[in-house]
Amino acid sequence: MSIKKDLLKKTKEYADQAKEYAKDHAKDYTDYAKSYAKDYAGDAKGYAKEYAKHAKKAAEKEVQANNNAASVAIALIGGLVLGAALGVLFAPEAGTETRNNLGSSLQDLGTTVADKAQQGKEAITNLADKAVDAVKSKIGGEGAEGEDPDIDHPSFS
Repeated sequence: MSIKKDLLKKTKEYADQAKEYAKDHAKDYTDYAKSYAKDYAGDAKGYAKEYAKHAKKAAEKEVQANNNAASVAIALIGGLVLGAALGVLFAPEAGTETRNNLGSSLQDLGTTVADKAQQGKEAITNLADKAVDAVKSKIGGEGAEGEDPDIDHPSFS
């Protein structure tokens, strides 16, 4: 019977040691898992910020390209109107009729330029809104955690 008691005693010691080992290492593994999850959450947030910066730069380039195109279009329209005005001034018509034609042409030009400017403004605003929506959808929607507070959302009002 003493062998049986010794065996039971050793088994109990081994079981106690196993419990103690599990208790000590469970905390270590839990801490490791928490640290690992925190590191990856930080990496994901960093990637989201980096993506937002790239999207902002792309949107700014697109807005600049649209501004350049609008400038060229306005210059072209202005040149055409100036050419037409000079043609009217040197036409063999009476001075009163020429001045009336010129005034009418300038009023039409003002209306056309104002309309084109409004259309350009709306196009740029729509493009900026699309860029912001694309970035928000990539980082998890409106007000998502990790949204870059440094992004200036353009306002063209």
